[in-house]
Amino acid sequence: MIVFFIPDLRAGGAERVMLTLLGELSKTEPSTYVLLVGKKQGPLLDILPEEIDVFELGVSSGSKMVLPFVKFCYKQKPQVVFSTLGASLTTALAKPFISGSITLINRLGNTIGAEKALYSNPIKRYMYIYANKIIAKKSDKLIFQCYYMKADFIKETNCKLKDPHVIYNPVDIDRIERLSNEESKLGDFDFVAVGRLNTQKDYFTLLRASKLLKDKQIKFTLAILGEGNLREALEQIICDLNVEDSVFLLGHQSNPYPIMKSTKFLVSSSLYEGFSNVIVESLCLGTPILASDCPGGNSETIDELNGRLFPVQNQEKLAQLMFDSLNNFFVFDTDNIIKNAQGKYELSSIAKQYKKIIKE
Repeated sequence: MIVFFIPDLRAGGAERVMLTLLGELSKTEPSTYVLLVGKKQGPLLDILPEEIDVFELGVSSGSKMVLPFVKFCYKQKPQVVFSTLGASLTTALAKPFISGSITLINRLGNTIGAEKALYSNPIKRYMYIYANKIIAKKSDKLIFQCYYMKADFIKETNCKLKDPHVIYNPVDIDRIERLSNEESKLGDFDFVAVGRLNTQKDYFTLLRASKLLKDKQIKFTLAILGEGNLREALEQIICDLNVEDSVFLLGHQSNPYPIMKSTKFLVSSSLYEGFSNVIVESLCLGTPILASDCPGGNSETIDELNGRLFPVQNQEKLAQLMFDSLNNFFVFDTDNIIKNAQGKYELSSIAKQYKKIIKE
């Protein structure tokens, strides 16, 4: 039994990657791969492969899942447990209490050096890094989404990693192409941003850049797709900046691909990333990118042939890039963007890399 373990099925990039990989790997060995969740809840229930057996622990908090996870291992006796997010800490804490024959593979979900900065309390920052040290020491193998994440992790934890690997996130090209061709009732927009409405995504910089454009009497439309705890704050700043006729919060969309394909540019203003699924999916659809040069994989993904980078939280530079793109100062070869991206992030190729590590 090979177990894919995540806390729940919320609409996050890491969860979607795990389900995508699970579906691909299980095609040839459907009875070998299973899904373990803390709680079987969340929007991604809709894309859960029907043929996959699902086990539920009953709780989704990292530390609270330890005892139920130990009981699961005693009963089901898995050979490999492949985890990410809070489930990585669960498996690391449970390591001394489960069979030594179980291989623990953990996929790091984000750039920890940047993420720790979100904690204003120094004790919480220390505990966050300490938790990642535990994951490093107790994992049999570690997988990073990009080379920046690997270097950052080593620097922050000062740990000698046992068996680290770097594997970019996959894109199920057939799926997103099919979904992108469905009719969208949302309309077309000059710019689209996709992601949870939280601090990490820094939509405030994007909104201020939009205000700078409007002050120049530039006509444009920006759609933001996603939900999160900052919705009310973003609605307020949109009103305060008087950009209601240009910027639209469209909420979570189960199929964002038609709008991602039809937009002129996808915009990502994040403070940090691991490896942005939205960016690589957009590239596979031929959509160029305007993105912050933030800690994470953006600089490994975006070049002069498929987009432009701007300094983190620099609303002036972002506004200038948006202005330039509206005036066709950037010329991109859509076919070339698609060819390069699909060759690099195609699902079956990435899945083979994961399968090799799991089967070792």
